[in-house]
Amino acid sequence: MLWLPRYGWTVILPVIAFAIIGIFFDERFLLVALMLVFIVIPMLMSFLYTYYMITPEARRTVLRKEVIIDEGESLKLLYLSSENLQDEIKSDSCHNRELLPVGSVKQRVNKTDVSHVPPPEIIPWSDIKFIRYTSRFRVYVTHGPRLMFILVPHSALC
Repeated sequence: MLWLPRYGWTVILPVIAFAIIGIFFDERFLLVALMLVFIVIPMLMSFLYTYYMITPEARRTVLRKEVIIDEGESLKLLYLSSENLQDEIKSDSCHNRELLPVGSVKQRVNKTDVSHVPPPEIIPWSDIKFIRYTSRFRVYVTHGPRLMFILVPHSALC
């Protein structure tokens, strides 16, 4: 959703051009437009997915974390191991807060944590471009050559 307004026209423009040429001049160009839609664009989207997900900043979105929001000052990201996740579930200060689990809570807590937990990260408020509100998340978009963002579920905000 953040990438499309910025670069989406470069993907859609050739499809529209081949479709118009196919309608008015040669029907074979309609097949080229369909090949772009069903073959080239999905491959491009998979490339974009891996391009963004292999960055070190992707941990901001993927890993379980606690976000401390100091409006106007900074965002502090405290990454959680499975032990911290178990403590977080037991001492939930937002009573019945809905976490967005991949599996059930028991599955997440019982797994042993073999991954390395990154150190806490502080993002200055000046690094945040804008805040976008969706139906489920508050999205903090940060500066950088790649679109980097932090998703905070509305259910996590007390």
